[in-house]
Amino acid sequence: MDKSLLTEMLAGRVVIACVGNEMRGDDGVGPFIAGLITQSERIKVVNCGETPENFLGVIAGASPEKVVIVDSAQFRGEPGEIRMIDKDSIEGGGFSTHDAILTLFANYIEQQTGARTYFLAIQPKRSEVGEGLSPEIEKVAHEIAGAINSLTGESK
Repeated sequence: MDKSLLTEMLAGRVVIACVGNEMRGDDGVGPFIAGLITQSERIKVVNCGETPENFLGVIAGASPEKVVIVDSAQFRGEPGEIRMIDKDSIEGGGFSTHDAILTLFANYIEQQTGARTYFLAIQPKRSEVGEGLSPEIEKVAHEIAGAINSLTGESK
């Protein structure tokens, strides 16, 4: 994980929007991470579940300078591989099956708040209905949350 990019992503007032379906294996990594991150006056964590569009008002109301969207994404990496990218690098790139909705989501956030949006994507191992997180993805989730809490001076 690129700590310098993560540090940049977490500078200022930040909303961490965690996306995913907890009933579909590793697709639930976003909501799982949301439960591990410690909020502060500067860092707000929003568990968006599988409907991030329902949380646009909450996110805009936080007046963030940056929004980090955490989600699983199929980018043909190794299970648990992390990619941290700027929103402009994802548009139309076939990065994930979530491209369209998350790009619209990010564009709306930017228009409403002026915040810069980033994606923190985790390559899933499995996404079958009824499965929990695979051990590899759970380990990475704890590493990500630990890094975020460490960089923001918070702990859980």
